[in-house]
Amino acid sequence: MIQLTTDLSYPLLELLRDNQAPIDGVEVGSWFSIEKIGDYRKTLPQFPFHFHGGDLIERVGLIPGTASRIAAYLHCTQSPWASMHITMWLPGMIWLMLRRGWRMPLPNPERATQRFIHKVRRLARSIHVPVILENIDPLPFDGYDFEVQPERINKVINQTGCGFLLDIGHARVSAARLGADIQDYLRDLPLTRVVQVHVSGPRMRKGRLVDAHEPLQDVDYALLDFVLENTHPQVVTLEYIRERELLRDQLFRLRSILNAHNG
Repeated sequence: MIQLTTDLSYPLLELLRDNQAPIDGVEVGSWFSIEKIGDYRKTLPQFPFHFHGGDLIERVGLIPGTASRIAAYLHCTQSPWASMHITMWLPGMIWLMLRRGWRMPLPNPERATQRFIHKVRRLARSIHVPVILENIDPLPFDGYDFEVQPERINKVINQTGCGFLLDIGHARVSAARLGADIQDYLRDLPLTRVVQVHVSGPRMRKGRLVDAHEPLQDVDYALLDFVLENTHPQVVTLEYIRERELLRDQLFRLRSILNAHNG
C-alpha cells in the first residue's frame, strides 16, 4: 500500500486539528531543530516521521559532526530512511550561486560524481537506516545541468546501491532544461529503485520552468499517475506548506489517486 505524507507545516497542523488531512505520515528536515521535531512527535504520536536531509550530504566527510547530526535526526524521528539530494558541489557553493547569482567554476563531472558516491557510502556506514537519494533540479545557469542527466543519476544509484527518491517536480524542470520530453526523461531514470515520490507544482519564472512548490496542476497529477504505473513506491509526499485550503484539496485528490493505485 502506498502511503501519503506531506511536509510538516502550520497549515497542516490546522487541518489535522479539524480532521481534514487524509495523510499517513509527515516529512521533516533540518530546517527544524531536533528539539522542535521532538515536540511535534509528542503532538502527533499517531504519525510516522520521515527525515529529509536534503543538501546535508554535501558536508559529510568535510564538516566535522555532520554524520552525527544526521544520526541524531534519525534517532529523534525514527525515520525508516535518510533521504538526501544528489548534489555534487562543495558545502555552501549552491547557496552562493542561488543567493548571489555567482557562477562557480564547474567541477569535473566524473570526479564530482565519484566524490559524491564516496560521501554516500561514508554516510551509509555511519547510520542504522538506508540512505535514499533524490534527483534535484538544475541550477539556473546554462550548462550547469550535469547533475540532472539521467545517465549520471543512474550511475550514482547503481554504484551506491541506494533507493531512489523520485521528485517529479525536479524531473519536469530538468527535462525542460535538457529539451527532453518529460515522459522520456522519467523512463530514463532508475524507476525500478523508486522508494519514495515527491510531488510539487513547478511554474514558469522569467522564461524558465522552476521548482516553485506551488499547488499541483493537472499536468502534475497526470505525471504522478504515469509514475505510479511504472514504479512501486512506498510513499508519495506532497511538498506544499502554504495555503490551508489548497493543501487540503491537494491531499484529498492525492488520496483518491493513491486509493485507485492501491486497488
